[in-house]
Amino acid sequence: MSRNDRNLLILGSLGIVVIVILFYFFLLSPLLGRLNEQAQAREDKQAQLEQVQQQVNELEEVRRNSPEIERQLLELSKRIPTQPQIPTLVVQVQEIADASGVTQLTVEPGDAAAPAGGGDYQVVPVTMQFNGTYDQMQDFLLRIRNLARLVAVTDVTYCRIPIIDEEHSCPVQPPDPVDETTTLDTGVEAPLLVELQADVYFQPQGVPSGAETTAPTPQETTTPSPPAEGTGGG
Repeated sequence: MSRNDRNLLILGSLGIVVIVILFYFFLLSPLLGRLNEQAQAREDKQAQLEQVQQQVNELEEVRRNSPEIERQLLELSKRIPTQPQIPTLVVQVQEIADASGVTQLTVEPGDAAAPAGGGDYQVVPVTMQFNGTYDQMQDFLLRIRNLARLVAVTDVTYCRIPIIDEEHSCPVQPPDPVDETTTLDTGVEAPLLVELQADVYFQPQGVPSGAETTAPTPQETTTPSPPAEGTGGG
């Protein structure tokens, strides 16, 4: 092969390479970019469609459950008076204490305030303390939750009395001096000093007639476990 032929061959090869490069940058690359954009747009639309479908399913679930939800809201609304009625509540709690067998009951209401999440009702925090056995405490809690008026127990703290040692100190501040001379008898259920934190609700007057009542959802409180044998703290 002559030198001219080789030069022509080299020039031809270079020309083909240049044409391929130009084709990639000016035709193929933009085309691939548009294809990628269209694929991403299709994925985004598919994700939006799935999100909308999920919202539709949730709304459909709400629609199916709306009669039951309305019934529950109505029942809760009936359990919310228009006034705080704290004296009446204290009498009811005293009756519950008598029925449960607990003693040295104290009921200390706090100041009414609007709920943190908003709503057309007011919340009154109430602190209750009493002495009783574990079973009596459970009975007291059950009766509180079954009151005609809505009372949501938010926290339960208790400890044995008398306190055995400083390591197991009582987190509850006794309202009166507690007799710590009692001898512990393993055959008798140990007495407890109990403190309950609860919220009671009322719907103030002045709510427009026919307005829907925003009834609160009672908070679930974990059932206290029985005190471990030989410990002084709750």
